[in-house]
Amino acid sequence: MIKKILLIVAVVTLFVSVAVMLLAKDSNEGKIGDINNYSKNYIYNRQEKLKKEKEEKEKVVAKLKGVACWGGSNTVGYVYANYIDFLYEDLKDMGYDLPVENKGVKDESTVDVLGRQGSIPIIVGENTEIDGTNNTINDIKIKSSSGANVNILCGTKNPGVNPCSINGVKGTLFGKTSEEDVTKTSAFYFQREISGEKVEVPAGTVVQTEGSDAKYKDYINIIWLERKGWSTPKELLEQTEKFVESINGKYIIIGLSDGDENTNKEVDKLLEEKFGDKFINSRKLLVDYAKNDMGKNTTESNKEKIAKGIIPSNLADNNGLLSVTGCKVLSKNVCDKIKTLGYLN
Repeated sequence: MIKKILLIVAVVTLFVSVAVMLLAKDSNEGKIGDINNYSKNYIYNRQEKLKKEKEEKEKVVAKLKGVACWGGSNTVGYVYANYIDFLYEDLKDMGYDLPVENKGVKDESTVDVLGRQGSIPIIVGENTEIDGTNNTINDIKIKSSSGANVNILCGTKNPGVNPCSINGVKGTLFGKTSEEDVTKTSAFYFQREISGEKVEVPAGTVVQTEGSDAKYKDYINIIWLERKGWSTPKELLEQTEKFVESINGKYIIIGLSDGDENTNKEVDKLLEEKFGDKFINSRKLLVDYAKNDMGKNTTESNKEKIAKGIIPSNLADNNGLLSVTGCKVLSKNVCDKIKTLGYLN
């Protein structure tokens, strides 16, 4: 009798255990199913979010068209370094594969740069004519509309000039570099692209450069100011204002990188007051970076430079031309500025 009771208890216990296991299995499967559904929904929603973000960024890229970087020696950079290459990579890392165009030319003044860009136009200096055949090299006198001489087309790379148009005739402008000074142009020539009627060109006719093309108005335009081409801080400010007036609002002004805190005090103050958050004091930016990075390996010479507000030699040469590290620091600041100003919205 006892054996039967024990057997019945064992059978019941086994049955209950199996039932509990089955219920637990069903419960676990339900939980696993819920987790799987949550994971699937999370992954799907994440993918949709990333897809939407990518589409929005592509719309911004299509709308912005690109970034045009204007300037002289610092903009064109050394053979091995310019801030523009780093800026392109920084923007790309953020998901904005925008073309970033280097419109810098070595040794140019602000007058030359803004002549190529079109805000202070280059004009024909004397009455002349363009021959009807496209194999004729026409002598032509040109100057800045400000009255100053222009010294463009001295080097091998001259972005923002050609193709150009003079009095409706499209063609190429050439320059002859002075034998006495390789930073100056001694003569200019124009060759038309397609043969046609001979064209009379009166003095004062604007040379429509490639850089003055309307497409650049909708770019993010950046100009790095140069020491050459102005006599007073007020004159530099007026030149920069013309640059800003020639475009559609998305711009950044980079201040002088040479000099020290004392010599640049007035010009820095004027530019910062006028352009506010759209102004980058490149000299101060890099001096502050050097202060924060100062250590036992900082030379006494660089410590003296930093104390005077001069960019130290590991970040720039004596003319303010930036090193690779200097270019990277500036590029990051420009990229951050583009973002905070809402240019990527």
